Amino acid sequence: MANSEHDEPFGVKSVLSDLKIVLKYKQLSILCFAVFVSMIGFGLIMPFLPIYARDFGASRTQIGLMLGLFSIIKIFVAPIGGKAADMYGRKPIMVGGMFLYVIVMFLFGTAGSVTEVLIYRAGQGAASGLVWPVAMAFIGDIVKEEDRGKAMGIYSVSFASGNATGPIMGGVIASYYSLSVPFFFTSALAAVSGILLYFGIQESFAGTRSEVTKKGRQTFAFLKFKMSNITPHPKTFMGLTIGSFTVFFGLAMVWPMLSLFGDEVLLLSDLQISGIFTLIGIVQALIMFPAGSLSDRIGRKTLIVVGGVFSSIFAGVIGLSTTFMFIMGAVGFYTLGRALARPSFPAFVSSLTPTRHRGKGMGVYNFAQNLAFASGSFLSGVIADMAGLRIPFFVALFVGLLGVLFIQITVDEPDFIAERDVH
Repeated sequence: MANSEHDEPFGVKSVLSDLKIVLKYKQLSILCFAVFVSMIGFGLIMPFLPIYARDFGASRTQIGLMLGLFSIIKIFVAPIGGKAADMYGRKPIMVGGMFLYVIVMFLFGTAGSVTEVLIYRAGQGAASGLVWPVAMAFIGDIVKEEDRGKAMGIYSVSFASGNATGPIMGGVIASYYSLSVPFFFTSALAAVSGILLYFGIQESFAGTRSEVTKKGRQTFAFLKFKMSNITPHPKTFMGLTIGSFTVFFGLAMVWPMLSLFGDEVLLLSDLQISGIFTLIGIVQALIMFPAGSLSDRIGRKTLIVVGGVFSSIFAGVIGLSTTFMFIMGAVGFYTLGRALARPSFPAFVSSLTPTRHRGKGMGVYNFAQNLAFASGSFLSGVIADMAGLRIPFFVALFVGLLGVLFIQITVDEPDFIAERDVH
C-alpha cells in the first residue's frame, strides 16, 4: 500500500481527498446510491419492528426469535448467493434479491399475526442474503486493493445515511398513521433501488458457469469448497471469521431489545425511540468513511480491535440508562465504536480473497456474522424474558470483549497481494 496518497497525513484534508473515490469508480457511486435509497426504507421500520411484533402478542423471546430469524435464513442463503454470484455473475443475484425485498416488505405491512410476521421476517433474511454479500463482492471486483477500505467505508456510509434518514420519517408516519404503513413505504423504496441496480450498473464478473458445466458437475456441487481454494491466508481468514462471530454475537444482544428497553423501561415516545435510531445512523454516516480511509493507512486489525473494545464497553453502559439523554449518549458512543470497526471487516475479507473466489469468501464470512446475529438475537430475547431488559446489554459487554481478544491473538495482517490466484 505504498503510494503518495497514503503518505499524506490522516486528517480532514485527507478524508475529503479520499471522497474522490466516488468519482474514480462510477459503478461504486451508483451502487451506493441504490443502497442509500433501500436503507431509507429499512430505517423506516427498524425502530418499530419489535413493537410491531409485540402488538400482535409476541413475547420477548419470540421477538428475539423474529429478529434472529432474519439472520438464520441469511446464514443459509448468503453462501448460496455468493456461490451463485461466482457462477452467474453479481448483477442478476443482487437485482433479484432486491425485488424479493419489494414483495416481502409489502406483505409485512399486511401481517395479521405473529406467525405471519415470522414468515415475512424469514423472507427478508433470504433477500438480504442475496443482496448484501454479493454487493460487497462487487465492490471488491471493481475497486483496487489500496482503495478498498475507503470503498467499504463509503458503502457503509450509504447504509448509515439511509438509516439516519429513515427512522425519523418512520416515527412521523407511525405517529400519524399506523405501524404498518412504514412497511409499504419500504417496499416502494426497495423497488426504486432495484431499478437503479438493474439499469445503473454493469456486470463486474461474468461468472464461471461454463467452466462448471464443462466439468459435468451436479447442480449443487458448487456448494462444496475448501478453505485453501478461497484464500491464500486460511489461518488469518478463519481467525477473522471466528473472531467476528464473537464480536457480532455480543452486538446482536443489543439490537433486539433496544426499542423495547426505550418503550417499556424508559417510557419513551415513538419519536424519541426513532430519535435513538436516527442518532445511530448519523454517527455511522459521519464516522464510517473516515474509518475506512484510516484503515487503508494503518491497517484493518487496529480499527477492528479499538472499535470492538469501545462498542462492547458502551453496550454495557446502555443497560445502565435511566433517561432519554443518558441512553442517547450511551448509544452514540456505542455506535462510534461500531462505526470505527465495521468497514474494516469486509475490506479485510475482500483483501484476503482473489476475484474468482470473492463471492464464496464473502459468503463464508457472512455465514459466521449471520450465525452470530441469529443466536445473539434469540438469546437476547430469552435473557430479557428471564432476567429483565437490562441484562442483555451487560452480556453484550462481556461477549464482545472476548471476541476482540480472540482477534487480537489469532489474526495477523500481512502485506497481501489481493489479486493473487489460488490454485
